[in-house]
Amino acid sequence: MEKIEILKEKLNKNAVVTEIAKEKSPFKVLISTILSARTKDEVTEEVSKRLFEKVKNVDDLLKIDLEELEKLIYPVGFYRMKAKNLKKLAKILKENYNGKVPNELDELLKLPGVGRKTANLVITLAFDDYGICVDTHVHRICNRWGYVETENPEETEMELRKKLPKKYWKIINNLLVVFGREICSPTPKCEECFEEIRERCPYYKKIAYFDEILKKYEFEKVSKNNIPAEKGTYILKIKLNRGRKIKFGNKERFFRKGYYFYVGSALGKSMNLKNRIGRHLKKEKKKFWHIDYLLEFGDVKGIYISNKGCECEVAKDLAEVFKCVEGFGCSDCKCESHLFYMPL
Repeated sequence: MEKIEILKEKLNKNAVVTEIAKEKSPFKVLISTILSARTKDEVTEEVSKRLFEKVKNVDDLLKIDLEELEKLIYPVGFYRMKAKNLKKLAKILKENYNGKVPNELDELLKLPGVGRKTANLVITLAFDDYGICVDTHVHRICNRWGYVETENPEETEMELRKKLPKKYWKIINNLLVVFGREICSPTPKCEECFEEIRERCPYYKKIAYFDEILKKYEFEKVSKNNIPAEKGTYILKIKLNRGRKIKFGNKERFFRKGYYFYVGSALGKSMNLKNRIGRHLKKEKKKFWHIDYLLEFGDVKGIYISNKGCECEVAKDLAEVFKCVEGFGCSDCKCESHLFYMPL
């Protein structure tokens, strides 16, 4: 993981829970991690500071009134549910663990409001033991880097346990949370990324190459309402928000969540870009092309058009860098595919 070594050198910030862990309190690490779920870092930091002024241990958490606890942790995501879970958690810690936070993964997972992400983070930060905490940032970035091919954070954790060198287990979460929050976000800020990372990033290579293809064949991006009634070639950028099995024709296959780029053309006598693409975009339609089956579940996020008749040339160029999806070729060409995949 050369990129992890680069981030170790370049990043000089910590995630909120990592900072809280410096106090060497497993209780505070556990509580702040629970609060951090579906919550921005700045909110987690503010709420944790406010809460720990009144709640310093399990006994304090047992004594505090539920309504007061809700007020203290507001506005973290799902604050009412989290307040109830924290009260239940305090009772279980007191009765079953002598008021202490357990240091084993299986025991932590028995606590209300604790999933694998929280349990692993407590193991690594509070007890300095080996675990791999995978949140949305770690899951997203490891897939973008091509290090894993997984559909959810738990799958990512299991794959990382198989292949990630142990020296990175304790630090990968903090590094990728900071990196994912500031640069490699759901909409990545590649232009702000470290040059050393960009040079080694397969995701950046794909989007940079895609831009080159657009320029080479003189594509322009148009809106759904501004497609010209002209002949030419088009590319549809389709986003599939979750992986799923999709039937197309007499076949069925699993499509991973991610972006799909479909290359087509409108060059026939009665066909133009407006009516060809317009047909793809209709919600109710008879499925004629294989791509229509994917479009039933995916959202079109970009439409690119060129007045050149270059469908197969574009498909062959994209196949040099992107992963081809079998079964989406053109009936009158020998292209490997006209549909290409890139992770989110």
